[in-house]
Amino acid sequence: MARGRPRKFNEDAALTAAMCLFWEKGLSATSLDDLALAMDMTRPSIYNAFGNKEQIYRTTLARFCTGLDLGIEEIFDTSVQLQTALTAFFDQAIEVYCGNNPPMGCLMICTAPSEAFTNPEVGQDLRDLIKRLDAGFVKRLQLAQSEGELPQDIDPKNAAKLLQATLQTLALRARCGESKAGLRKLARYAVAVLV
Repeated sequence: MARGRPRKFNEDAALTAAMCLFWEKGLSATSLDDLALAMDMTRPSIYNAFGNKEQIYRTTLARFCTGLDLGIEEIFDTSVQLQTALTAFFDQAIEVYCGNNPPMGCLMICTAPSEAFTNPEVGQDLRDLIKRLDAGFVKRLQLAQSEGELPQDIDPKNAAKLLQATLQTLALRARCGESKAGLRKLARYAVAVLV
């Protein structure tokens, strides 16, 4: 049986290019022609390798969220005080959100909400990320509470939602051009108020 022709493209580079395009324009405003140009592939090749536009978008969201998941894992490090861990987490997020010129915020937070109602799978991706982040924050806050780092009158579930709201605010403010210094100041204030 004859083997198919080998792929003549770098899958990682193509998906990175697609992610940057979606990050800039969102799913709806990105055309297949835009993707073909950015990914340096023909439209049939894109379909064969990655599926339709929505599948590519969801693949890039999953890649982006892997980084967020790693960041949330770092705040579980119990050798670091809660305030230090949360500050480091927000600093890492700010670096990502401001890492492009112009800053584009968070791929998921800044592009997925507008797609969530018309694309149920993207809506589920967004809900899954929110649940994972909430769960990660809750787990770390409960641990801090059990070790006396966090007052007992703090509700870890609501505090986790406030931390995630801070993360979302940082993403939107970054996309609107707020400075890294301003974002860091806001993040530190939020952590200080909670802890």
